[in-house]
Amino acid sequence: MRIRPITGTIGADIDDVHMTAPLDDEVREGVVDALATYGVVAIRDQSLDIDAFEAVARCFGPFGDTPFITPVDGHPDVLRLVREADEQGPLFGSGWHSDWSFQAAPPSYTMLYAVQVPDAGGDTAYTDQSAAYEALSPRMREICDGLHGVHSAARSYGPRGTFGRPDPRRSMEITGSDDALATQTHPLVRVHPITGRRSLFINDVYTVGIAELPGGEGRALLDFLLTHCRQIQFTTRIRWTPGTLTMWDNRMVQHFAIGDYAGHRREMIRITLAGDVPVGVNG
Repeated sequence: MRIRPITGTIGADIDDVHMTAPLDDEVREGVVDALATYGVVAIRDQSLDIDAFEAVARCFGPFGDTPFITPVDGHPDVLRLVREADEQGPLFGSGWHSDWSFQAAPPSYTMLYAVQVPDAGGDTAYTDQSAAYEALSPRMREICDGLHGVHSAARSYGPRGTFGRPDPRRSMEITGSDDALATQTHPLVRVHPITGRRSLFINDVYTVGIAELPGGEGRALLDFLLTHCRQIQFTTRIRWTPGTLTMWDNRMVQHFAIGDYAGHRREMIRITLAGDVPVGVNG
């Protein structure tokens, strides 16, 4: 396998590898090492149906819990992310986020496979939360090290959330509920269990406050940090082609689905893998 960095900060293409389960140890360890280094990797020219996709995913760990969205029939851990050419309404996955960060143990990796994509548009953007943390001043890092973010699915899947109400025009079946109103507290800075690197564990969609600071103060600091994370030097984009398998590490990146392909159909399949309870600088 050959690894080619996409930018000087984040992302890599992996060439000359076929993702066919069971993966041999060299391939699996090579992908895990690349994820630890680059945060997100794109593996092109694969040929995976849903069964093969599940089999490859199991090589990297157990499946995670997927709430609010109806999975593929007969495959309870697989989501089909579809947007039809004429579909209106909010785009699933838009907005900077780390998958399911409102869970007690958010996913480690997400795997996304391109079935049908536009000739142009529909890229996914990623931002490196470790690089963003390391670019802060020493004093700001010290402040953040001792704080905790409050995460909630309310803005997306609560009764008044973006996807909180049934919409017969939507290709994906998404069911919001009062369960989305629950909150979960995680360290604002988490320590990666493999590399030991620190990263900002916040995102625009699910982080709603800072536990130790009252509303206005917490919002001001959170707004500063979220804007800081989006700086161009921390980001990369994956341009999809049919048969591209992309994996990313939710513990160190945010991502954003770009909705610039009106009039064209896009279909992906997705699996999230179980993660661990985030550990902060002080444990």
